[in-house]
Amino acid sequence: MNKLINKLILAPAGGRKTQTIVDNCLLGDTSANRLIVTFTTTGQKVIQERVWKNKSNIGKLEISGWYAFLLNHIIYPYVYDKYPKQTVKGFHFVEGKNPSRYRKGSKRYFDDEGKVYSSNIGKLAHDVAVASNGAWIDRLERIYDEIYFDEVQDLAGNDLDILKMLFQSNITIICVGDVRQTIYSTNRTDTKYKNYRGLQKILWYKEMESLGLCEIEERTKTWRCNQDVIDFADSVLPKELEFPATKSMNINKTEHDGIFLISWDNLTTYINTFKPTCYRNRVDSLILEGTIATNFGQCKGETVPRVLIYPTKPIKSFLKDSTNQLKNQSASSFYVAITRAIHSVAIVVEKPNQYNIQEWVPR
Repeated sequence: MNKLINKLILAPAGGRKTQTIVDNCLLGDTSANRLIVTFTTTGQKVIQERVWKNKSNIGKLEISGWYAFLLNHIIYPYVYDKYPKQTVKGFHFVEGKNPSRYRKGSKRYFDDEGKVYSSNIGKLAHDVAVASNGAWIDRLERIYDEIYFDEVQDLAGNDLDILKMLFQSNITIICVGDVRQTIYSTNRTDTKYKNYRGLQKILWYKEMESLGLCEIEERTKTWRCNQDVIDFADSVLPKELEFPATKSMNINKTEHDGIFLISWDNLTTYINTFKPTCYRNRVDSLILEGTIATNFGQCKGETVPRVLIYPTKPIKSFLKDSTNQLKNQSASSFYVAITRAIHSVAIVVEKPNQYNIQEWVPR
């Protein structure tokens, strides 16, 4: 098959990014061999569910997580090109501190049982890929015609170099994602490309386009949030990055649409009246006693009618004065929390009269 142009499709929350991948697989050549790669297990389940509904029309398709992709297509087949005496026995997911930080050689990447540490898998995959002298690309070209990457904003550090190598292959690479929603990362300890972390990753994408390796397609429509909600979400992002304004395709109206402030005195009444889904920054954030709230980092992927947010101190400072710009991670987390909502977003504050946002009060 002739290689199509590599594409990097960037779209806002509710912009039908994942559905674009499924639609491409449905409408494309049924004889093509395709692979879909996404970082989170939630993302893999979503794709599997959508693909399953149309299984008979999809053709040859595999779905993989990012770590599994690195293991199965780079590390397992070609580790001997970098570490001839090393046997790969599996995967060792690391939470917290990197246990191999001060190790050298292969011990930096493998535990004593031969399992690959998740904390260093990107660097290992990159080094093995280079040592293979292009063999890993040749192998992939014999297996797949098209590879799709969902939630591409999650790739970081050496993983970006892996993607760049794939852009240079004969495989058609289609990536979808939203830099504004960068709250996860394939590797938080990888210091390569620190200047492209978080929201700044848009600059790396533009560099790839300038090199002729891909075309960026920026979509500006959401089918989830109403216009008030998405306008508010757009407003929390750094202005210097010049993200395009988002247009809502959601024309459904309810009796309670928009952005509101809620005092703690009225919080119980508000929750009982509108049943919002509640989000907070961390597990130790103060919330209304007897209620539950999901952490910002865990709500990604949700779509709910109404959202209630317990803001951080920097968020409250920003809401009082927009010149108090949020840092990248804080802006992304706030953006994600806001854009789970279809109709309304409420924010809990101590003194609503200090802000320029409408306060909700019981009638």
